[in-house]
Amino acid sequence: MKNNALRIAALFLMLALVLGVFAACGDKSGESAINDKSDGNIPGSDPDSGANQPANERIAPDLPEANFNGYMFTFLANMDESDDRYEPEPRELVAEVENAEEPINDAVYKRNEMLKEKYNINFDMVGNTDEDAVLKKTVSSGDETYDAVIIFNNHVSTVVNGGLLTNIANLPYIDLDKPWWDPAVNSMSIDNKQFLLGGDLLILDNEATNALLFNKDLMATLAMDLPYALVGEGKWTMDKMNDYIKNGSSDLNGDGKMEAEDDRWGFVAYRDTMHALLVSGGGTLALKDENDLPYMTLTSPRNLTVIEKIMDIMYDKQNVLNVQSDTTMGDNSSNWLRIYHGAFEENRALFMWVRMRVVEKFRGMDANFGIIPLPKYDENQDNYHSVVNSWSGVLLGVPNSVKDLDRTSIILEAMAAESRYTLQPAYYDVVLQRKFVRDEESSDMLDIIFNSRVYDIGAVYGFGDAFIGFITLCDKSDRNVVSYYEKRQGAMEKAIIKVISVFEDMD
Repeated sequence: MKNNALRIAALFLMLALVLGVFAACGDKSGESAINDKSDGNIPGSDPDSGANQPANERIAPDLPEANFNGYMFTFLANMDESDDRYEPEPRELVAEVENAEEPINDAVYKRNEMLKEKYNINFDMVGNTDEDAVLKKTVSSGDETYDAVIIFNNHVSTVVNGGLLTNIANLPYIDLDKPWWDPAVNSMSIDNKQFLLGGDLLILDNEATNALLFNKDLMATLAMDLPYALVGEGKWTMDKMNDYIKNGSSDLNGDGKMEAEDDRWGFVAYRDTMHALLVSGGGTLALKDENDLPYMTLTSPRNLTVIEKIMDIMYDKQNVLNVQSDTTMGDNSSNWLRIYHGAFEENRALFMWVRMRVVEKFRGMDANFGIIPLPKYDENQDNYHSVVNSWSGVLLGVPNSVKDLDRTSIILEAMAAESRYTLQPAYYDVVLQRKFVRDEESSDMLDIIFNSRVYDIGAVYGFGDAFIGFITLCDKSDRNVVSYYEKRQGAMEKAIIKVISVFEDMD
C-alpha cells in the first residue's frame, strides 16, 4: 500500500530515541462526508489517500516569527477515570521531564521544548472530569485562563451549542488544508461553521477509533488463516468475519450452554459495536445536505440492509458475547470490563471489538494478537470505515473568551505540525512495539484504520438520543429498528432543528 508513512516513522523514532534525533513523518487523515445515496462507499476515505509526503520530507507550517515573552499557554483537558482508559489525563499535551522509558512522554517533551525555544512560550494543562462545566464558567465570566480545550465527545453538543468555542474560521493561522489536521472532523460542521479540530496534536482521537483485535495464537491452534490478506485484498467483510466467529466459539466446559466466563467466544463486544459496525458497513445515523445541514439517515434502505446483517452477528448468543446484554451483572461497568477483557486475556475470545485505547491494557498478555479494521458490508464497498467512538473520543477547541487569536492559532498550528513528526510516530511505537502487537502487518492495519476515520454527526450530537437509543436495541436483541425510529423521529428532527437554529445565530 502507498501509506507506509507512519510505519516508517515509527522505525525512525526508535532510532531517534537512541541517537537523540527525530526524523520521521506520521499521518492521520480520513474523510467523513458519506453520501447516503451511494453504495456504502465514503468519498475520500481511501486508506491510501493520506500518503501525501514521503517519510523523510517535512512540511513546514506557514507561520510568522514570534516571541510570546514566556507566556503560559494553558490547556483545559477532559479527564476520564473510566476503567478502560490507559491514563486518566491526556498524555499528548505536557511532559515535565524525559524519562527514556515512555516514547509518548519523551516525544511531547521534545516537541514542547522546541516550541518553547522557538516562540518563548510555556505549556500547562488543567484536567477536569467536567471540563464542559469549567469551560462554561470561564467563558461566561470572560476569563482567559484557558487558551485551548480538549473536549470529551459526549460533551461536544453542550459546548458547541452553548457558544463556548471560537469559529475555526476566526483563527488566522490554522490551515485545515495541512496534513496535520484531520479532515474527518469536517463532518462536525453545521451551516458551514466549524468549531472543532482534530489531528496529529491528539492521540486520544486515535485511542477512541474503533477496531478489532484477534488472537493470533488461538487462530493458529484452530488452523485458521490470519485475516490480514483478506483486509489487504478488500475482502474483509461481515460475512467473512461471521464465518470466523462461528468457527471460533466452543462450549469449553461441556455443559451444553455458552457461559460468559467459562466458554470460548468467537467475538466479544459491547453495545457500542452496533454503531461501529453500522459505520464500518458504510452507514451513519445522520448526514448533511448540500447546505451543510444535518438530517437523519438511520432508516435509509441501505442502512436497514446493513443493520440486518449486523443484528445477525450481534444477536447470535451461541457465538457472540455482548457483555452488556449477555451477563447478569446488571448496570455495572466494572464487571462488564472484567468479563470483556478477561475473555481476551484468557484466550477465550477469537475477536474483540475495541476502541484503540484498550490495546495498552493487554501489555502483559502472553498470547500474540493482531489489529485489523472492522469489516466492510460486502466486497462492493470500496473502503474500510473506522468510526471514532462518540463516548470516549475528544476534539480540540478554542474558548470563546480567548482574545489573542493570533497567538493561540500560531501555537496550535505549530504544535500540530511538530506532532506529526514526533508524537504520532511515538504513538505507533507504543502500540506496535512494546509487547502489544509484534508484526509488520498490524502496522499496515493501523494505517488503514486511522486513514479511514469517520465522525458520525448523529452519534456525537446524539439528536434525540439517536446514538444511545440505537445501540441499546442490542441489549434485548431487538430487531425493530424502524419501529424505534418512528417513535423517536419527532424528537430527533426537533433536536436537529434546534441545533441548526443555534448555528445560524453564531458567528
